Amino acid sequence: MALLMASLENTIVGTAMPTVIASLGGIEIYSWVFAAYILASTVMTPIWGKTADLIGRRPAMFGGLTLFIIGSALSGAAHSMPQLIAFRVIQGLGAAALFPVGVTIIGDLLTLEQRAKMMPLFSGMWGLASLIGPLIGGILTEQLSWRWCFYIILPAGLLSLALIWWGYSEKYERRSKIIFDYAGTFTLAVSLVLLLLVIERGAEFSWSLNLMLVGVSALFTLWFLRIEQTHPEPLLPLKLFQIPLVSITIVHGFFVMMALIGAMSFLPLFVQGVIGTSAAEAGRVLTPLIFPWVIASIIGSRLILKFGYRPLALIAMVSMLLGAGLLTRVTVATTRLELSIDVALLGIGGGLTVATLMLAAQHAVPRSEMGVTTAAVQFFRSIGAAFGTGTMGAILNWSLQKSLAGATGELARFANQSELTSIVRPETRSTLSPAAASFLQHALARSLRTAFFFVLATIIVTSIISLFIPGGAAHELAHEEHQQNKLAEDANASVAEI
Repeated sequence: MALLMASLENTIVGTAMPTVIASLGGIEIYSWVFAAYILASTVMTPIWGKTADLIGRRPAMFGGLTLFIIGSALSGAAHSMPQLIAFRVIQGLGAAALFPVGVTIIGDLLTLEQRAKMMPLFSGMWGLASLIGPLIGGILTEQLSWRWCFYIILPAGLLSLALIWWGYSEKYERRSKIIFDYAGTFTLAVSLVLLLLVIERGAEFSWSLNLMLVGVSALFTLWFLRIEQTHPEPLLPLKLFQIPLVSITIVHGFFVMMALIGAMSFLPLFVQGVIGTSAAEAGRVLTPLIFPWVIASIIGSRLILKFGYRPLALIAMVSMLLGAGLLTRVTVATTRLELSIDVALLGIGGGLTVATLMLAAQHAVPRSEMGVTTAAVQFFRSIGAAFGTGTMGAILNWSLQKSLAGATGELARFANQSELTSIVRPETRSTLSPAAASFLQHALARSLRTAFFFVLATIIVTSIISLFIPGGAAHELAHEEHQQNKLAEDANASVAEI
């Protein structure tokens, strides 16, 4: 329930934002409602993972859920856009704990075989949220108030707290002396905030400012790495990268989410702007991606004990290569059915690889480092997703500007970057002649096709990385876990007999 609420939040809020702007104003800074949440949650992900290893999963989960609930309540009560942005930061700080700490708890409670059966349920929450979130957001906004898009979190969040308190009793030996990596936390936070600012809002800044921000971010990153090498309890232990399965999972996750989230972000734009549908219809293009993702995740997680991680990852990459290759061939003549087949192939690949490699990384480390490992994988996946959407957005804008450079007559105003977003609006197209509307449609199709080539290139890189996944790891780990469980059962039986 906690994971579903965190996944629902952005999809519900996105639907309500036009009404929020009408109520609070501040259209010039409305995008920060999303950017502030993403910045806060990305920065806090590794911090919560390390906290779960230091003081226990239960208090970390309670802390994250409490912050998320408080942030939701304050956001619903906001009376101005700056207030809403500040309260969304609190929400993001709490939401960052829910997935990594929740999945770490599953790693503690269940064997590899049990986790293989249960992990798809948890990783599928974001898929369910993307399907039902816009519908729930629309109903709450129309029937009650946009504020209920935030207040709906309160009863579900409080019930989650109560159920975890009642149902999860952690057997955790807390360390007598806790040394937290404050310097590492500070340097990583500064580095990430600056980098994510460039990714999320770089189009609003000058080139010189972007270069300066990237340079300062690089300096803080080097400082962070220096700290992690010597700190007794590093926030992100560099020795994790010495474990082949963990390092490959981290790098693979960075690139695969760059491709998948990038594609998911721009597919609705193709449906709405090129094929020509409403925004609500455009959002449904993700359904053929999400259902195959969840089904493939369920099947793949059960097959890892039989075939290992590597064969499933390679099959996933073949499926994703086919889907991405077909996306680079889209034109104004592409139909919804053809597009659905393309995205279904991407969904199958994502389902076979994302959840299974998270299991692989968890099982490659001792329990004392499971929290920080889970958070590290999730952290780099989030960074990859931000890079993917940011890069594809830059490619799209560059290609559109190139197509519209020197446009005259009624198309002249679209040469201005600030007017490019109006291309997809039906009311804008209705004011244009058929020839001008057709020109814009073809220009947008070409530009999105160029952006989809980036998706294909990223998946090719991911496929090469997949070749280095150790083979047979799942067999050995499952056998080892079975032996450990048997020894524990024998020991308990002996104690009981005595």
